[in-house]
Amino acid sequence: MNESFPFCRREGLQAVVFDWDGVIVDSGQASCEAYQRVFREVGIEIEQREIRLREGQPTPELITSLLAQHGSSVTADRLLTMVARRRGYDLGSGKRRFFPGICELIHRLRAGGLQTAIVTGSSRSSLDQFLTPEFAADLNVVVSADDVPRSKPDPAPFLLAARWLERSPAQCLVVENAPFGIQAAREAGCRVVGLCTTLSGGDLNGAHWIVRDHSDLERLLCLPLGQQMAIY
Repeated sequence: MNESFPFCRREGLQAVVFDWDGVIVDSGQASCEAYQRVFREVGIEIEQREIRLREGQPTPELITSLLAQHGSSVTADRLLTMVARRRGYDLGSGKRRFFPGICELIHRLRAGGLQTAIVTGSSRSSLDQFLTPEFAADLNVVVSADDVPRSKPDPAPFLLAARWLERSPAQCLVVENAPFGIQAAREAGCRVVGLCTTLSGGDLNGAHWIVRDHSDLERLLCLPLGQQMAIY
């Protein structure tokens, strides 16, 4: 393994597994606004924090959960309409972009002998709208909502990623920005870094390490042997 990532060597890590929304792509604001629009159409106002705390769930499950939280429900047909409209609003916003430096970091991880993966609650069709061939070439594995019967907070997506990587979950470091993702990764047996792109460190306190941003994430991965990094 390349000496650029001594933290991974120290922790016995062989793979780094990234969430997609809020970790690789800066989609948090656009995604929340899209959810808020479809909820307003059924007469419900929701806060962005309510959405962010449930990030990682597939859209139908997230909508159903928040409807129930607000004492409401919809028919199966109406739910399908809400899902489709939310996706259309999100894709039409034009606000999704890669976080600065994340593609380069993943490329360096691969060059350094580590495996890389994405585990997301998004559908593969949504992912393919933004997953460029150049970026995909730096990924060993992609697990979407279409690949598993149960999504986050169930550990199934991370267990599948570890199996496809041919690694034990303990050899996988997961980078997540939401509590459901952290819960799922920990229940799978992975180590987890909480990334504060959409929520505070207090919301991500189930993670083994918490970093403020992508610069801190890179500093953690490059941390020299024998040194510790503060948790925020």
